[in-house]
Amino acid sequence: MSAVNAGNTAKTASPAPAGNRPRLRVVQAVATAPRAPFVALVLTILGVGLIGLLLISSSLQQGSFELRDLEQRAQELRATETALLHDIAQQAAPDELALRAEQLGMVPAEDRRFLEVSREVSP
Repeated sequence: MSAVNAGNTAKTASPAPAGNRPRLRVVQAVATAPRAPFVALVLTILGVGLIGLLLISSSLQQGSFELRDLEQRAQELRATETALLHDIAQQAAPDELALRAEQLGMVPAEDRRFLEVSREVSP
């Protein structure tokens, strides 16, 4: 800044005489919207969100318990299936079939005979 400008700045910055000052007056406050409805709306939204989260969490927990119960039931059914397949395999064994046939009064055949059917059919 130049020396000329510096001198002018100092002159304009001096306070005005007391008689020439404008008088201060009270200014009306700008009307603002009441905050209570906005706060109530925000609290309501937060409350609804919290209740929604609790319901979702409860639903997921219930589904988790049901899934665990169903997995246990499936495991029990697999064990039962394995036991039943083992029993069927035991009862289908040749020795077991012969024993049950003997208990029913069947006897083994002394001589075996085979019936051979010719492929040619004569009229």
